[in-house]
Amino acid sequence: MLDLPGLDSSRAYSMSNTGNGLGEWHFQVRRVPNGRGTQTLFESLAAGDEIGLDGPYGVAYLRTDSPRDLVCVAGGSGLAPMVSIARGAAEAAMLADRKLYFFYGARTPRDVCGGECLRDLGGFAANIVYIPVVSMPGDGEAWQGETGFVHHAMSRALPAALANYEFYFAGPPPMTQALQELLMVEGEVPFQQIHFDRFF
Repeated sequence: MLDLPGLDSSRAYSMSNTGNGLGEWHFQVRRVPNGRGTQTLFESLAAGDEIGLDGPYGVAYLRTDSPRDLVCVAGGSGLAPMVSIARGAAEAAMLADRKLYFFYGARTPRDVCGGECLRDLGGFAANIVYIPVVSMPGDGEAWQGETGFVHHAMSRALPAALANYEFYFAGPPPMTQALQELLMVEGEVPFQQIHFDRFF
């Protein structure tokens, strides 16, 4: 939670990096038109200004003791914490003997992002599979990738039964709700293999 000057309430942002000796905290912040938090971050704050910070919160942290392949599903601003999970898995050498399937749900092709963050990690294309999914590809755009809802694309793309994976996801409430139902009801995935944070 960030306490920003001039705002009467805290704003929630997720770290996109992992713990480090430099004490650096990296965030991915989407600039929202007329957004009070992003307006302060992009237009008012200067290098050296102080802000309040509290946390971390949430339950979608990396479980390094799991032997299963990992699945990360991100929608919207849920990208940052899922990139952090992927970076943590790479740093912990988990991807030497496991795969990471990373799904990003976007509305339009121009909203697709995240791939460049994953390409910097060792094992990209071999042990890291990045699958962007667009729900509204449009008529005139040349989108060649997956379309529809991200949870449906995930279910189609994974090569094994859902219960064989460790799941992490973050994003808007409709996405997280749909994933919970798919995993727990249809996929019969044990609850202890499901880790998510809901964004509003």
